[in-house]
Amino acid sequence: MNLTHNAKILTILDKPKHEQLAWRRTLELKGLTNARVDAVSFCWNAMCENQAVLDAPARKKLRHTLVEERKEWLGGVVGDEGKVRQRVVWEHDIGDWVTDEVAERPVDLIVKTVNKTKSLMHTPTDWTLLETCQAPLLFTSGKKRRSGKIVAAIDLRHNDTKHRHLNCKVLDAAHVFAKLHEAEVHVVFAVEISQVLRDLDVLNETVSKKKIVERVTPELNRLLKPYDIPKSRIHLPVGKVGKVVAQTARKLKADLLVLGSYSHRVKQKVGVGNSAERILTKAVTDVLAVHP
Repeated sequence: MNLTHNAKILTILDKPKHEQLAWRRTLELKGLTNARVDAVSFCWNAMCENQAVLDAPARKKLRHTLVEERKEWLGGVVGDEGKVRQRVVWEHDIGDWVTDEVAERPVDLIVKTVNKTKSLMHTPTDWTLLETCQAPLLFTSGKKRRSGKIVAAIDLRHNDTKHRHLNCKVLDAAHVFAKLHEAEVHVVFAVEISQVLRDLDVLNETVSKKKIVERVTPELNRLLKPYDIPKSRIHLPVGKVGKVVAQTARKLKADLLVLGSYSHRVKQKVGVGNSAERILTKAVTDVLAVHP
């Protein structure tokens, strides 16, 4: 993962009425890396698309006014910050626009404020980006970073080339951010054991976990060999991935949770129960999603 002075960060600014968490996080990263920033503010109004309410000249005039007001606001937010490109984009579907933009003009990182409703479900934009965008995605919550701990969530359930490569990407990204923030990396792998069989006493949790850990240990050692991570920072909780990975990050008071996600260029649901989506829903810290 590249985050140097030659790196490019695409930042999706929050709406003017909101606190600019994504921009604040971007400035922090820019100060640490001197990367170039593309600050994009999205502007759209349904009235400008409604032919039944306004005629073409009126719609054009309204759109022009809204865009110019947003440009003025964006200029005030960015100020005289160097190496920042400012853009106001007229677009309703932010997720699709970003996915298309990154496909044509790759970036090293996308920064966006995580958006959750009261039910903790994310907005369609978050899901679209996670499912279709190829660039690393940093969903920031605005949580202050104090613990100096970064958690890398790896998946050892499969040992094929695709999953091994993604695990390496997760660990590499975690160490890039750890170096930037002088933090330590913790690793978590969720040991999933059937709850139904456990409840029926068909499986003994301790015995089952031991067998699974013994099976994955060779691959775990291979993955962690380049990083010198002590056993005290390897966590193997038993439970559903989405729940226990987020719980581990919460218990450690982690500043960042790094996870892997398989994105698809064609917009589609990449399987109900996708681990990255489940973790993102429950996470209360910043989350960095990387792709193969």
